[in-house]
This record gives sequence, structure tokens and C-alpha cells, in this order.
Amino acid sequence: MRLYSQMTLAELQLEMERLRKEAEDKQKAGDLVQFGILQQKFFLAKSYYLGTNEFRIGQTYQVYGYDAPFTIDYFNGVFAWGRFAGTDEQLGFPVGMLE
Repeated sequence: MRLYSQMTLAELQLEMERLRKEAEDKQKAGDLVQFGILQQKFFLAKSYYLGTNEFRIGQTYQVYGYDAPFTIDYFNGVFAWGRFAGTDEQLGFPVGMLE
């Protein structure tokens, strides 16, 4: 399997669809561990598909699965590093998780 960074946008789309379907099947089967792994792979593939150009340092976004707003401090590859409102702890998320 090729690295996500080496895939074309069309290949990334196919990979995201494959991962989404496989994750859905694992969730229906009750295999939550494999579901979580596939979901993270999906978000990473989506991050390479989107890139960081859509996102801005200093802007606030929602992170999939979290309620608090997240403000981006900087990017490292396809990861956005920043903080949730009301905390000083810096965390990183693949940009594919940002909404």
C-alpha cells in the first residue's frame, strides 16, 4: 500500500470510501476497536485529501467527537496543533477531523 502523501486525490477518495465502508461494517459487527482504528485511518486520509490550505492559524473549529471549540496555533504536516477553549494544554488533530 502506498503512503497517503504519495496518493493522488482520486486515490485518496477511493481509500476514504473503502475505509468508511469497512469501518461501518466493523461498527455494525460490534468490533469497536477495529472501528476506531479504521476511523482514524479515514481521518488521516481525509487530511491528505483536504490539506491545510482550508484552515487558518488563530481560527476556531469544531473537532469531530469533541464539544469544545478548538483554536489552531500551528500546523505540522497535516496535523493542526492548538487548544480547546478554557485550557492551556496543546493537542494535535489531523485536519480531517476539523469541521
